Amino acid sequence: MNKGYNIENHSPSLVQEAASAYGMTKDEMAGILGVSEKTYYNMMKKPLLDQERSDRFSFIHQILKSGEEAFGSKGNFTQWLKTPQGVLDGYIPLDMMSTITGANRVLQIIGRIKFGLTA
Repeated sequence: MNKGYNIENHSPSLVQEAASAYGMTKDEMAGILGVSEKTYYNMMKKPLLDQERSDRFSFIHQILKSGEEAFGSKGNFTQWLKTPQGVLDGYIPLDMMSTITGANRVLQIIGRIKFGLTA
């Protein structure tokens, strides 16, 4: 039910392109979208993501773009994303992105790095 919001539903191909560009496996992308690997495979067969997954992907895409900007390249950011970080109590940022709370924390840390604050 659309209550007047203009929410764009994204194509699964955008999700696959982002996963490929940032070196994520299908399982990793499924995790950050909050779905099982089986559900992910089924989603990729449809013409559009449902609103909830599309909204989540928009947020994840924002984090990816912000991280790339903060680290100067996709490669540098991908390495950071997949490495345990002391500032995140030793957690791997990509793993934290499987929850909205964790994704927000990752985005907060990226923002601090981006603006030269002590992470």
